[in-house]
Amino acid sequence: MYRCTECKTEYTKCPDFCDCGNDTFEEVFEEEYEERYVKPKIKSKKTRLSQEELEEIEEERIDKRNALIAISTSLFICILILCFAPPHMQKKADVVKKVSSSVTNVKFPDVNAYWDNTVASPYRKEDPTLNLPILNKNLGRISPVLREYLINVGAEFNRLWDVKLVDGQGECKVEFVINKEGNLSSKKIVVRSHNESLDDSVLLLLSKLNSFDIPPDDYKGERIIISFKVDKNKTNKVYYPMN
Repeated sequence: MYRCTECKTEYTKCPDFCDCGNDTFEEVFEEEYEERYVKPKIKSKKTRLSQEELEEIEEERIDKRNALIAISTSLFICILILCFAPPHMQKKADVVKKVSSSVTNVKFPDVNAYWDNTVASPYRKEDPTLNLPILNKNLGRISPVLREYLINVGAEFNRLWDVKLVDGQGECKVEFVINKEGNLSSKKIVVRSHNESLDDSVLLLLSKLNSFDIPPDDYKGERIIISFKVDKNKTNKVYYPMN
């Protein structure tokens, strides 16, 4: 290396003139260059961990190992259960079981005991309630007390009606009379829904529901018709039809 004696510019080869115009140079030896311009390598100091830090690292390693063992064991047990499960626990994708609306432990009453077939059978003994007026035709003219009573009766029907038994849609109409003691009499289905599950659910309700509170004085024992309806959107309602 050669250095200009005036501006101290260094050259690898000695030129005739420096950029500053000086023609005098001094030689710089390699040892001096390395000492001035080459940064010496600093050896990294090896950090010595304390005993507590070593113990923490060991505990973390053991925890990770135990977690991996637990996961592997759980997967192995699940595989064994799936492989050796009894046939009734295995899912059969190719068989679709049709859910019936009837419940095996529910005993439904005989539909003929509640079905009003007066029109279909002219030989049937005349029903004494046939000559009674139908209250539904006068719902717009009843007293507030009787209206509130009917609302409570409908709410009780709605509360006890097990709609979960119904599969599909339809509407079923029921007729009944309430005596002076609040007991239901002459319970019958006057309009079938042609949906067996819906009719069965209403039959079950009629067989269980027998009495209400004593009716108000302005109720004269008229026939009452109440409807049970389920639409295609699975929305259900209990109401008093006007016709």
